[in-house]
Amino acid sequence: MTAVSLTNDRLIRVLLVDDHAAVRHGIRQLITEQPDMVTIAEAGSASAATGELARWADVAVIDYHLGGRDGLWLTQQIKQSQSPPPVLIYSAFADAALAAAAIVAGADGLLRKTALVEELCVAIRRLSRGRAYLPAVPPVVTASLRSRLEARDRVIFSTLIHGVAAGEVCSRLELTPHELEERRQVILSLIAPRAADGLRSAPRSPLDYERSARRHSYPAAG
Repeated sequence: MTAVSLTNDRLIRVLLVDDHAAVRHGIRQLITEQPDMVTIAEAGSASAATGELARWADVAVIDYHLGGRDGLWLTQQIKQSQSPPPVLIYSAFADAALAAAAIVAGADGLLRKTALVEELCVAIRRLSRGRAYLPAVPPVVTASLRSRLEARDRVIFSTLIHGVAAGEVCSRLELTPHELEERRQVILSLIAPRAADGLRSAPRSPLDYERSARRHSYPAAG
């Protein structure tokens, strides 16, 4: 785990978490080349200590597969902190099923590692400005995942998938924040294991970051 000091508050501060050193190096180099970004810390595993680093970041870029604990677990840890940063799940398995699991975990974005490198910077800038970077989850995928759940968790799953904020979910369903986090974990345990493989029979919707028309230059964030 490494960190650097930050001297320019106008830069987008990025936390990078990936268990492959070569991937971290490549992303760090890409961010270094951007006039409006800096990598303030990086780590190779999901841990409570890694989650603590997120308090200093404007955006957390997190791999899905991180060994013993995955990026969804780390996302949950980060999102339970006060004023958490947006989280971008960056994975080779970024399909619709993983998108659903990422939303349940509280992530703000999902990006496939095979996407053009420029798109990672687009996603980071977008999240830093409070905008999501998530693909639509096709109804057939949502229905398939929901069918794995018990009745009470189906309601929670549906509200989260439709973008209802955690506080509102608790209010509507009369849950405490702790109870909601427990139910999230149960839901993820049932839908996330297959997310890496994807639902191969489900039609795949184009992700926003795959559209060739999106080739704009972005000014430095101020």
